[in-house]
Amino acid sequence: MSSISTINFIPRQNRLRYIYWRQLHRQQRIFVIVIVLLLVFIYFGYRSHATEPANEQPHEYHRDEINKDKEAWQRKQKEESQAGKFKPQKQYFSNPTNERQIAVRDAMRHAWKAYRTYAWGYDELLPISKTPSPWFGLGLTIVDSIDTLYIMNMTEEYKEAREWIEKSFSCDSDSVDKFNSHFEITIRVLGGLLSTYHLSADDIFLQRAIELGDRLFINFNTPTRLPLAEINIKRKAASGYRWTSDSALSEVGTVQIEMRDLSRVSGEKKYEDAADKSAAVLHHQSKKDGLLPIFVSPLTGRSSGGVVSLGARGDSYYEYLLKQWLQTGQQRSTFWDDWIESMDGVRKHLWRLAYPDKLYFVGELMSMSTFSPKMDHLVCFLAGNMALGWSYKKDLTYLLDMAKDLTKTCYQIYAKQATGLSPEIAYFNTDPQSNEPTITVRDNDAHNLLRPELIESLYYMYFLTGDTIYQDWGWKIFQSFEKYTRQTDGYSSINDVRNPDNVRPRDKMESFFLAETLKYLYLLFDKKNLFPFDQWLFNTEAHPLPIYKN
Repeated sequence: MSSISTINFIPRQNRLRYIYWRQLHRQQRIFVIVIVLLLVFIYFGYRSHATEPANEQPHEYHRDEINKDKEAWQRKQKEESQAGKFKPQKQYFSNPTNERQIAVRDAMRHAWKAYRTYAWGYDELLPISKTPSPWFGLGLTIVDSIDTLYIMNMTEEYKEAREWIEKSFSCDSDSVDKFNSHFEITIRVLGGLLSTYHLSADDIFLQRAIELGDRLFINFNTPTRLPLAEINIKRKAASGYRWTSDSALSEVGTVQIEMRDLSRVSGEKKYEDAADKSAAVLHHQSKKDGLLPIFVSPLTGRSSGGVVSLGARGDSYYEYLLKQWLQTGQQRSTFWDDWIESMDGVRKHLWRLAYPDKLYFVGELMSMSTFSPKMDHLVCFLAGNMALGWSYKKDLTYLLDMAKDLTKTCYQIYAKQATGLSPEIAYFNTDPQSNEPTITVRDNDAHNLLRPELIESLYYMYFLTGDTIYQDWGWKIFQSFEKYTRQTDGYSSINDVRNPDNVRPRDKMESFFLAETLKYLYLLFDKKNLFPFDQWLFNTEAHPLPIYKN
């Protein structure tokens, strides 16, 4: 039955009321339906717009965005070119070429696996206790040794190290909220990032280097422009040592190469300016035939202490004089002049003959005048440094003669120990009438820290002279490392090189064992020099960096 027929049975008064309410309800229903439909339309329209994937947008949109990105990239390249920014070319390395190299790479795998298992993301491994050792809070072993992984073509290990640097390396984490050595962070961490950038041409390493370099730059804000000794990276705060305002000569004189290179790859001149200003202060110091005491104040620029050493606290200042001259394309004669003057100072004041074996060595000066027959293992870098200098000025034949003599002495320090490994410090007998042995090792100095300095010099000596005796010496030292420092997990420094039956492991695998010692051994055993000396130099942590034309 229709609704109209139904209305006829309703009284007139009520019928009018019914029609009125029915029309009103119809209007309300229509209004509500319209509102609901409008809301539904708005909702689905908004939802589809908000979730629309980028690859479903019109082609014209994509073309505009691509053009914008390309224009931005071209502008960036132009700016970088105008700023003189250096763009590296990716380097490629093959697998080991002989049994000795294979053995060294196996040692690197063993060391890396232990670190990866027990200390991943921490600074260093304690291989006996199988626990991590914190220091900087920057994943030191990863950053310090990643270029070794790259050079040895350990691709899987390199990839995981790169991923950690991309995702976990941070200058703002709580782990770096402490004061640490500005010098050590520069040569190990900044040097490692820069080196790997030059080898891989991967921008993530440049990005991290700039992040870190901006923090390290703060330390140069002193009256003399010599950097303060310590830095808190997280707080961006510089500080001297708590017990003295002085810094070691090596600390203020071994940061210039890294800062200069950071300017060349970033296009930011401020880092190189800081390097140059600090180098100028050291150049103008009052010297004793090119030699400086091992302490200097970043606040006053004055040297102090009167101890002259090419070992601890002095060594790499002299190393960097030559290498800064090379880094800047041999265009800044001041660096060469200061270096050659210091080498003449070594020959005049520190060079002695030890008896009865007639071994030449480099001692120290106390109070700028009194000779001490003490030589740190660290001094063994000097042989390679002198040979490298000779290769550019071959008329200075005494440099090569001294390099050969010092290399022989450093090797004998190893060979005369029952383990075939060097102590940290040796003393020499300079009296031809004495019955004392040529080399004496004291109880407090008998430890071996897995140091690289002699291996470094063997590398230079082999490729500059072609004499395979240097490779043979390196192989014997490597075998001693394998026999007395290799642990079930990783490698450990040892306490007594004189006692092969009880070397007493120290439970510490230094990052420089992977970054330097194993790297130099690997390079030493190659058929050709993978880093030609006219194209590359190594910072004091064995991180290869390019030589520039100016």
